[in-house]
Amino acid sequence: MKRLFWLLQILAIAFPVIIFIVYIIMDEGDQFTSEHYLVTGLSAVPFVIVLLLKFLMSGVDKE
Repeated sequence: MKRLFWLLQILAIAFPVIIFIVYIIMDEGDQFTSEHYLVTGLSAVPFVIVLLLKFLMSGVDKE
């Protein structure tokens, strides 16, 4: 279960970074708009959800 959460955390933290880089490539380095910042910020939501799930399930493996 720990490995699964480590994998989910890595994927969830990489997701906003990838979106940020894709926006830079798509706009060819132009100035960011508020939509760019909004989408990049909202893409961090999966990471928060993974951390919440990890916290809620932290006592499941213990007996």
